[in-house]
Amino acid sequence: MAFEINRPIKEEREVPGSGELDEVRYSLTYPRVTTVERCLLWTTIVVLPLQHTIPTVAGMSFSFLLFAILFAYIIVNRPGILREILCQPVFIAAYAFIGVALLLEFSSTLPRYQEAIRFAQMIGGAVCVAVLCRDRSGLTASLYGYIGTALWVAIVLYFTSYGMLQGMGPTRDFHEASNLRSELRGEVAVGITANLNGLAFICAQGAIVAFALSLSDRFKHFRAILLGIGAFCLVAAFLPMSRGAAVISAVSIATILHAYGVKQGKALIFACVLGLIIYVVVPEAVWSRMAFSTEVGEGGKMEGRAYIYTTALNRLPEYFVSGVGAGNFFGQWGFEKGFFRAQGTKVLGAHNTFLQITLFWGVLGLSMFLWMLWLIYRLIPSRCGRDALSLALLGIIISLGLMLLESHQFWDKWFSFGMGMLIGARRWIWPTGVVSANQVTQSSWNEKTK
Repeated sequence: MAFEINRPIKEEREVPGSGELDEVRYSLTYPRVTTVERCLLWTTIVVLPLQHTIPTVAGMSFSFLLFAILFAYIIVNRPGILREILCQPVFIAAYAFIGVALLLEFSSTLPRYQEAIRFAQMIGGAVCVAVLCRDRSGLTASLYGYIGTALWVAIVLYFTSYGMLQGMGPTRDFHEASNLRSELRGEVAVGITANLNGLAFICAQGAIVAFALSLSDRFKHFRAILLGIGAFCLVAAFLPMSRGAAVISAVSIATILHAYGVKQGKALIFACVLGLIIYVVVPEAVWSRMAFSTEVGEGGKMEGRAYIYTTALNRLPEYFVSGVGAGNFFGQWGFEKGFFRAQGTKVLGAHNTFLQITLFWGVLGLSMFLWMLWLIYRLIPSRCGRDALSLALLGIIISLGLMLLESHQFWDKWFSFGMGMLIGARRWIWPTGVVSANQVTQSSWNEKTK
């Protein structure tokens, strides 16, 4: 089957208007994102939560096969754009981080390259997404993919968790709520629901995107639907009793409000509506677990995340300079230093990306990773409140940044989409780093005249 490649688009250079900093439109020549490419983006995002439930094929995971299909399409149809995006500064910093990680891992007494290879695969996925997000239609398809994914994941959580939580009533304290969550995990943690925190994060991201799009006049005919989807997914994000998803949702929505303008009465009303729905609909048992404490509970146990943080900080001098390597951490060293719970059979991750990278590869590996994050931060366009797409993308980037603080899986495939969308959008949609009001107006006019 031959893929259609439309003729290039060329934007003419314009003189900035007097009295304001308008976006200077560079002369860019690039092919439009085709219908096939939009479908590839949307489908990859929607089916990604199934990556741990579908059996491997010839030793290759489902997510690896998805991105392999994207890469094969790009190699055949977009080789020039691929060569251009591979030299993007963020990816160069990622290559340097991978090189340092592999070198330090090679020098350890028990090398394990799995984590570095997974991160490299994630970067490869980000490259593919960046190539396909060359214009507003590609970025829009990706954002719709986030909403579609969150919707079907939320439905799964409602069917598996809501009735059980609603029937159990309120809990007395954090530890009782944690025991309830353990019981809930034992009941529903089968197949796709095995990673409840991951599902909560997916629902939170979908709610963030839906809320951002509902603020725009471009989507005013679907505003009630988008706000309803946002509320539906936001409530679902609370059902796994995940504190991280709750914090990510709150901070990301607050950031969107700040970027859009807190003086906008419409935005504040929508935020209050979401807050009221959450307060009324979320089961009472969930709220008791929305806390963090380093104190020892009645059973003589410290909360799991606090225990890992405390252990890591107490052992900081032993790994700060060059780390211990991933193999040693998940092996004998991790057991000897106490990175496991009572009667545990495996070492637990640090539940924090920065702490985990320091444990693996010390301050050198952490410095390289922070360099990459700094370059990503500099890609965020200014004046995001002017455009619903940039506002939604801002919410995604903020949520991924917060995810780094509560997860040690810095190779997660959701980082591929966030990084790729941002890099592609800055390269082709907002090349000057400023969201132009004229560009948004022109885009709306083009949509009306189609």
